[in-house]
Amino acid sequence: MRSVITRTALGCLALGVALTLTSCDFPGTGSKSKAKTPAAAEPSDDNWDQAIDAELNMLTGLKGINPDLIDDQQKAIDAAAEICKEIKKPSADSAGLGALAVSKFPDAKGLTPTDGDKIVTVLKDTICK
Repeated sequence: MRSVITRTALGCLALGVALTLTSCDFPGTGSKSKAKTPAAAEPSDDNWDQAIDAELNMLTGLKGINPDLIDDQQKAIDAAAEICKEIKKPSADSAGLGALAVSKFPDAKGLTPTDGDKIVTVLKDTICK
């Protein structure tokens, strides 16, 4: 009797695992899978190099506006990423982006609205493409 229960339990467990695995969306299997697009592909060395170059160009551009912008480079990169999210929104008000940019760099002293517009331009030309 014990072996029948054990076999039944193992059979149910195997069936459960099989059903779980067939419902998963593994690449290249099942009806849910989609063809891999170039954007979803693994980044190549060229993509990494381009991303690093864009980041360095961004930091250089920000330094040209106000050296205080890049005192903490990680904060500058994080702030730029937040601004890029706003830039890429379809309803982004370009007039308000400069003020947003200024607000994301509170440690930089003496930023003007014109500086905010320059920050947005630098980000659009480098990492927000």
